[in-house]
Amino acid sequence: MNILQRWFPFNHRKIQEEQENINSFSPSEERIQIFCFPSAGSSASLYRTWCSTNNNMSDIDFIPVEIPGRGNHITSPAAASIDELVEAFLSVFPKVVRSPYIIYGHSFGAAVAFQVAYTLQERGFQLPEKLIVAGRHAPHMKDPNPMSSASTDAEIIEEIKKMGGTPDVILNHPEMLQFTLSQLRGDLRTHESLQYTGQKLQIPIEAHCATQDDATKEIMEYWKEVTTDEFHIKEFEGHHFFIQALGDTYLNSLLDTITKTRKSLS
Repeated sequence: MNILQRWFPFNHRKIQEEQENINSFSPSEERIQIFCFPSAGSSASLYRTWCSTNNNMSDIDFIPVEIPGRGNHITSPAAASIDELVEAFLSVFPKVVRSPYIIYGHSFGAAVAFQVAYTLQERGFQLPEKLIVAGRHAPHMKDPNPMSSASTDAEIIEEIKKMGGTPDVILNHPEMLQFTLSQLRGDLRTHESLQYTGQKLQIPIEAHCATQDDATKEIMEYWKEVTTDEFHIKEFEGHHFFIQALGDTYLNSLLDTITKTRKSLS
C-alpha cells in the first residue's frame, strides 16, 4: 500500500492520475479541494459519503484524511501530539494539494485543521481559502466537554452515548467497544497536546455548531478571535455529530459555503 492510499483512502487513485497528468490541467479547470480531518476515535470513513458522485459537484473534491492508526493507516503508529500529527501530514500534503483548497475539521479534527493551517502560514506555504471548523471550541478557550484522556471507561462511555454518533453494534460488543475506547483515549491525549500561544490565522474562518452540543454557538463565536480575516458562524439542529445526523441538510449547506468560496475566486 503506497503513501497516498494510507493518507487519502477514497481519493488516492484520482490524486495519482492528476499527478501523472498535471500538465493537462489549466487554472480554469481546477477544482477546489476540501481536506477533511475526522473527530476523535473516527476515521476518514466519517466523510466517505461526501465523496460520492451524487453528492459531489464537478468543481469540488472532498478529500478525507486518514490519520495514522486508522483504516488504511492502521499499521502506522498513532501520533503522540498534534504537532507530530501535523508534521506527518505535511510530509505528504505538498505532493497532493492544488490551489485553491479549504481545510475542514470536526471536533478533534478542528484542532488538527487549525494547527495545519497555522503551520502552513508560518512556513510561507500557499494558504487555504478558508478554514471550516465544526463542533469544537476555539483553541484559546477552555474545553466545555468533561471527557478527557484521564476519564474512566465508564465516564467516556457515558459521554459518547450522550453525544451520539457511536453505533449500538459497537456499544453492545465488549471487544469492539474496548478497541474504540483505546483509540478514542489516544486521540484525546493527542487533542490535549495542542498549546495555544497566540496563533492567529490570516484566512477566513467559518464555524459550525449544533443546538444541543457542548460547543454552543456562544462558545464557538470565540473562533473569530483567532483570525485577522472574516469570520462567520452557522448553527444547526442536533447533537455533537450533527454533521452526520443531518445528512444532506448539512452537506448541502456545506456545499453552498464551498461554492460561494469557489465563485469568489473567479
